[in-house]
Parts: sequence; structure tokens; C-alpha cells
Amino acid sequence: MKKILVLLCLSIFQFVQSQERFLEITNDLKDGNRNVHTAFSVVDEETGNFAIFLDDDNQMYGFLFTPSLQLIRRFATEGLPKKYNQIIGYSILDQKIRLFLKDKKDKTFGSVLFDFQRGSIHETLYDFKLKQEFFVEGYSNGSKFHLITMPKNSSLFHDYIFEEGKEYVQRTIDLSNETFTDDIGATESLNTIMSTGGNIHSVGSQYRFQVDKIDPESPNSIESTSKVVKMYPGKSGFKLTVDTQRHAYLIDVNTQDLDYSLSTIEKPYLSTPSANSNSFVLNNKIYLISSTIDEMVFSVKSLDTREELKNIHISKDDDITFKNTPIIQEGGTYKNYREMEKTSKFLRRLANEDIGVVASMYNNHYIITMGSKKEISRGGAPMMMPGFGFASAGPFMVTFNPTFFAYGNYTSTKATRIECLFDENFNHKEGNIPQNIFDKIKDAAEKFPKKNAETVFRLNNDYIWGFYNKKLDKYIMYKF
Repeated sequence: MKKILVLLCLSIFQFVQSQERFLEITNDLKDGNRNVHTAFSVVDEETGNFAIFLDDDNQMYGFLFTPSLQLIRRFATEGLPKKYNQIIGYSILDQKIRLFLKDKKDKTFGSVLFDFQRGSIHETLYDFKLKQEFFVEGYSNGSKFHLITMPKNSSLFHDYIFEEGKEYVQRTIDLSNETFTDDIGATESLNTIMSTGGNIHSVGSQYRFQVDKIDPESPNSIESTSKVVKMYPGKSGFKLTVDTQRHAYLIDVNTQDLDYSLSTIEKPYLSTPSANSNSFVLNNKIYLISSTIDEMVFSVKSLDTREELKNIHISKDDDITFKNTPIIQEGGTYKNYREMEKTSKFLRRLANEDIGVVASMYNNHYIITMGSKKEISRGGAPMMMPGFGFASAGPFMVTFNPTFFAYGNYTSTKATRIECLFDENFNHKEGNIPQNIFDKIKDAAEKFPKKNAETVFRLNNDYIWGFYNKKLDKYIMYKF
């Protein structure tokens, strides 16, 4: 037992020596022995200030820091109003941070203003409820927050714009003149396509859907990228992708001018029209995957020229010569990790589960992950690993930070996948898949078995990983 403790202490000591300690927060505002279960951050891109929020069910604690890690102010509140269950975005003006909230039915919306100048909070309940329209997502940009909704059976987006110090306004982005088709080629509303993925035999609500936010600069998992609808937040707006069997629709929304552009990208050709497919966007390229139980096609196209840059076709009897890992299956019922040998089994998974593809860059090389996950339950917010602010960890969910979301899915993935390495011209390269930033953070996290309220966020060019140490009653952060 003593040897185990010595080895554990030595391992932690070596980690501390090799990894830069970023910041420690001593939470002497906390009264009692309640455990901090949720943490999240808000970064002011303009000033470099950042806030850390900690929650223990009884109170929420806010800490605002300068870029040089000087504490501007801290204070405790009674926490978020209980009628809300999700934080969907924020706005920042000077030292005021407003968190935007919604209830679990996606009908009622409000906000809480944390004024670090005065050390006070102010709650606002907005005077509208969604009746014949559905919540899409929230988009945060400096002092403005955009609440995006969609009327039932329409090709319209309603944008509720909240700017700090002003009354909210509602604007409409109209795509009614655009054409969207289902899997048999019939024209449908964008709302219908987003909720069904073009499938005319869709299960559940005909109009509701789930959107996953994607941070393309961070590692992502099949868990995140296998959804029909994905949002890619940017500096002046966001991209929204919607996948059907035959097409990927890319809607590029500029929230400053409230206009959009639409790209319709054809999926790779397969010998049968009925295929499972999806897409991923990175650096003005779209990565497309389509599969049946007999064949699979992976394709890369330029979004600027529509030129196809890569096309790989395999059948169920082929060896997958372009993979750099085994066919990995994680999250099984009886065994968490297994390896498949047959291509036919892999294609059967791709054809019958939620298919996805992920692309990332490493030293001018492309790392491509292809795979699928089995959807256990539909509707509602996605469940994530404990400590990430989702329902399994506390009374509210935090969904506005795509980096935070990506790490949670990446470290708790339950997907079947292969990983592939390509050069800048998409020629396959032999070798091991390099370790990414989330792998490094995961390795660090495993050295601290007793931790709560993990969070990950990007600050400038660094990733910050933090956790709550109950014994020390401190929130500790490291920089990667």
C-alpha cells in the first residue's frame, strides 16, 4: 500500500513539474461543506479578462480576472433561478457578464446579469414564450447574444438579439426561396429537413431537432459530429450544416448584417441511393462520408471551388489500407474496448448507426476519424461525463462553450471508429496518430482521481483545464 502511495505521489509530482500551473482559486466565500459540482468560464475576447463560475447547489461564486491573472472582483450569489435548466450563451460589456438561460421545455427564456463592478446580480424574465417555433441555438458575440429559433414547418430563422443596455429586438432571416429536398427528392421546408435529416420515416417530433456546437480547432469525437444539424460559431456569425442522404446544406449566417449564403453540396455517389451519410467542415473544406452495408465513400471537397480533393471508395471485402489504427469499438455493454478485424462489420455499423466524420490538423497533416455511434435516446440535451455541468452533475446544463462540450464527448466517447493520417495533399501516410491536446489533458486528469467540476476552455492560444479539489477547497487550473 505504501509503495502505491509513493508511486502515486511521484506521478503527481512529475506532472506538476512538467505542466504549468495556471491559477488557483481559494474559495473562502463558500460557507459549509457543500461540494462544488459545476464550473464554467466566460472569456472576454476584447479585453482578455475571463471569469470563472463555481456552483455548489446552494450558491454560485463568480471570480473575474485580468489577462495577467489579477483578481478584479469576486462575489457569491444564491445561484441561478431554479426554473431554468440550461445556460445557452452570454454577453459581455466592460465588467458585466450576462448569462442567458432557458427552461427544459425550450419555451421560457431569461438572463442573469453578474455585475462585477458593483458585486451584484439582476435577473430578467423575457416577455415571450415560444409556441409555434422551436429553439435552435444561442450565439454569443461580445456585447450581443443571439437567440435563434425557427417557426414550425418553415424555412425562416427568428433572431432575438440581446445587446447589453438595450431592449431586445427580433429579426428574421428568410430562406423561403431556397430549395431543400428530402431523401426521395421531394421539396420540404428547412425545418422539416433539419428535424428528419431528409428521412421521410422519421421517428418522434416532425419539427424538433438537436444542434451540436462544434469547435473545429479542437479535437472532436464521433459523438459530437454524428448529429444531423451542427453549428460552427465564428467571429461574425455562424455556419449551420444540415445533412441528408444526398446533400449537405451549409448555411453561413452573418449576424452583423443579418444575411446568409447557402451552399448545397452533393454527397459521394454510391451504387444504391439509400445510404447513411454525414459531413464535417474545417478550413474551407467539407469532409463527406457515405456508407451502406456493402460500400463506403469518403470525399473531401473545396467549399470555394467545389473541386473534389480526395475520394476513397471501399467495399465490404476490401482491406482498409488507409487507416492508422485498428477498427476500434468503445463503450460496449460487456467490454469497454474492442478491436474489429473485418471491414464488413465496420460498414454494417456505419450503415445502421449514427455515422460521422471528423477532421483536424497537426503539423500540416490531416487526421481523419471515420465512424459511428449508437443513439440510445433521442430528444433533450446530450448527456455528458459527470462534472461537466450537465444533468448528471447538477441542476443546470452548460452548452454555450463548444470546446468544453468537445472535451466532454471526446473523453467519454462510445463510438466505433478508425483514425487515418494524410499529408497536405490527402495522400495517406504511415505512422502512429499523434497525441492531441485532449489526450494530454486526459492523461493529466487521470493522475488526479479525486476531482470534481472539471472544465476546459481556450484562452488566447492555450487550453486551460481546471478541477475542484475538495480536500484543499480550491479550484486548480493548468495550462496546456
